[in-house]
Amino acid sequence: MRTTHRRSAPERSLARAVLAAVALCAALACGRTPAREETAPAAAPTPAAAGPAITIALLPERNVFEQKKRYQPLQEYLSTALGRPVTFKLLDNYQVIFTEILEHRVEGAFFGSMNGAIALLKGGVEILVRPVDLAGVSTYSGVLFTKIDSGVTRDPQTWKGKRVALVNKATTAGYLYPLSLLRLSGYAGNPEHYFKQMTFTGSHDATILAVFNGESDFGACKNTIYEEYTKLHPEIQRNLTVLTTSTQVPSNGLGVRPDLAPELKRQLREALIAMNTRADGQRALRQFQAQRFIETSASDYEPVFAMARQAGLDLAAWPLREIH
Repeated sequence: MRTTHRRSAPERSLARAVLAAVALCAALACGRTPAREETAPAAAPTPAAAGPAITIALLPERNVFEQKKRYQPLQEYLSTALGRPVTFKLLDNYQVIFTEILEHRVEGAFFGSMNGAIALLKGGVEILVRPVDLAGVSTYSGVLFTKIDSGVTRDPQTWKGKRVALVNKATTAGYLYPLSLLRLSGYAGNPEHYFKQMTFTGSHDATILAVFNGESDFGACKNTIYEEYTKLHPEIQRNLTVLTTSTQVPSNGLGVRPDLAPELKRQLREALIAMNTRADGQRALRQFQAQRFIETSASDYEPVFAMARQAGLDLAAWPLREIH
């Protein structure tokens, strides 16, 4: 059995500038969707006093161009609402995000549910908010999927000797969920020995393509990205089928360093929760494909902790070197 990792090249930090709105537009101008005309905008609250730039790391969840396009308006909104430059930094992998948090090179990051749970336990990270999507849902689930007539079913006995495409070892949908199913079936050995090939693609959309292109027999990813991607590509939708779905876990939340000033934490939380009450916030939310942000706490991650227990993993002892 061989294990492979395919990750995108590291992204350089987006440029910081004094005039945040102008600089951020220039940095990400390629691929930007023009904002629609608005009626008279709602009066904006007085922004926080100007201060040092804030840097927030992003997950390598989609391909880099989609990530930039989705997060750019949110970056601009926060710069205006906080009265200081906000930079979003797209990093290559989860280990780098943890390192930059611990070494104070970023103030926070958008964490998925499993790496958010690890960040809570290992780094004392405080999760402030998470988005509610256009369907009114603030959670997601993991899905196991395969090509129609592949012979793979939801029964882990049919997975033995097959090629599986996963995202990375620090994702709930793209690793923790299938591992928990394998453990619940009675297999207690090294999961890498159970499969002919275990591939970590680095993103959820790349995992879908690996199965569709015949590079893997089945895969696991987030239901939200699976549904979005297959809807955009009808041929993929016709050829793939979902085998099973996990319990709901929190959608990607913004977490910050524990030593961040309490006032700045409050400003970040309140600026994001108030987005849907402002015209510029509503524009950013549309691009982000969300209705609003809601407050989030450590207790929201209990479904992730429960799944980790089923998988036999101690998230508090998770080695950083295995966070890809």
